[in-house]
Amino acid sequence: MSDTQIMSPRGRHVTGLVGDAGGIRDRGRQITRLGNQMSTSATFLSNLAADTAGMKGEAVEKLQEIVGDSHVQLEQAAKLYKPVGPILVDYAGILDEYQPRIRVRVDSCQSTLDAYHAAPGFRPGQRPFWAQPAPWRSDEEREAMSQDNDAEDARKQQLWDAHQTALADFDRDVDSWEDLFDETASRVDASFAGKIKDSFWDNVDGFVSAAVEVLKVAGMILAVASIIIGGPIIAALAAVVSIATLALVAYQFARGDAGGWDLALAIVGVIPFGSLGKLAHGKQGLIDIAGDTFKAFKPSTWTAAAGQWNTLTTAFRLGGGGWSGLASSGSKLWTMSNPNGIGDIMTRFMFGKDTGSLTDTIENMLGGSRGWQNSPVFPAAWEFTHTLLYSGVRVTDNIATWTGNSDKKLTTQFPWLSIFK
Repeated sequence: MSDTQIMSPRGRHVTGLVGDAGGIRDRGRQITRLGNQMSTSATFLSNLAADTAGMKGEAVEKLQEIVGDSHVQLEQAAKLYKPVGPILVDYAGILDEYQPRIRVRVDSCQSTLDAYHAAPGFRPGQRPFWAQPAPWRSDEEREAMSQDNDAEDARKQQLWDAHQTALADFDRDVDSWEDLFDETASRVDASFAGKIKDSFWDNVDGFVSAAVEVLKVAGMILAVASIIIGGPIIAALAAVVSIATLALVAYQFARGDAGGWDLALAIVGVIPFGSLGKLAHGKQGLIDIAGDTFKAFKPSTWTAAAGQWNTLTTAFRLGGGGWSGLASSGSKLWTMSNPNGIGDIMTRFMFGKDTGSLTDTIENMLGGSRGWQNSPVFPAAWEFTHTLLYSGVRVTDNIATWTGNSDKKLTTQFPWLSIFK
């Protein structure tokens, strides 16, 4: 149904019924033929499997391997296709009947409306004062003019009534078509009822897909919160979200529901490339990198988060609970996470570290008193260099995230840039 300017009493746009009856009929017949062909093929393959049962030989065994249980799948598909074809053919007949009928109703609605607008006069009770006989005219003139006006108005009302009748006829025919359409849809649903069932893994796929979308939103919110607020609690939650996202996307990749690009984005969101300088510490460095990668499971991550949480709950109770307690704990969260105020936010925005962490990295980089290989100098230098290189990318990504354009982040469009993350 396409839009027009005329509306029916039932709130419908008065327009013709859309659909290609011939195309629907042809498709219905094709589906019926395909269903019959599937059924015939299933019978043939079933007989073939039965006839070769017990036979030996490479050719026979290869044939049995190819046939397998394909006849079962074909028969199931045939049972789905064969009932639907005749239903579509029946609906094509309905469309053949109702399209011209409704087209006639549409034309009638338009012609009666045009006639109504073209006719002089007003519907009874709607004639304005300026269209009434002028008071300075004689009684005879006013009487004659009133009679003419009454005749025009009566004719105007008749045309309006004819238009309303045409609209009601349109609604009635559309109601009939909608009933038949709904009946057709119900027949199609009934033909599929109980025949298509999602497997356990199909249900898991659906759950995982929804969970990944939720985690993407949660990740964006935490990314913003980690810059504005910061602190161990948000860092722990962000780590959990990134690892959970990687696990679920890896599952989707294994199931063919996600591509290599999706997996790459999830991987670079977890690997701490800035920690690769710890490789200079040998085996212990590898352990440290693994710990940074899966920091959501490091005891120190949760110890810090738990400590901050205890402090916040104490502030909530001391603040009297309720909104006052929330305000008190919120203020405490801000001061704990941003001891240097806006400076912490700016350094996190640009470098991913608050001022304290950035200062510690610089001090470690410059303080190699215990020798190059046995000190944190090399890892700190790598981390500091990495931080500077990635600062421009980070700022661009943060702006994209804050403005609701995560899909336009540089690290989304060019995942390899995350090696500087």
